[in-house]
Amino acid sequence: MSTTIRVSEATRDRFAELAKVTGRPMTELLDEAADALERRVFFDRLASRYAELRRDADAWEEIETERAEEAGSLADRSG
Repeated sequence: MSTTIRVSEATRDRFAELAKVTGRPMTELLDEAADALERRVFFDRLASRYAELRRDADAWEEIETERAEEAGSLADRSG
């Protein structure tokens, strides 16, 4: 299924050029661009949340304690 979206002429031209250079359809490039933006938003939000946690000394100490406990349980004991 497809639909029409409105973009500026400049954006349309950019995607047309990318399609020409890569030999891929613009729809595929738009899908890839949306995927990249979703990943960026996800990691920006993740980084923001970690920054928030770091400002809360008690919450950050809890995370560090949990990490230390998990690190011990993940040690290679195949010896």
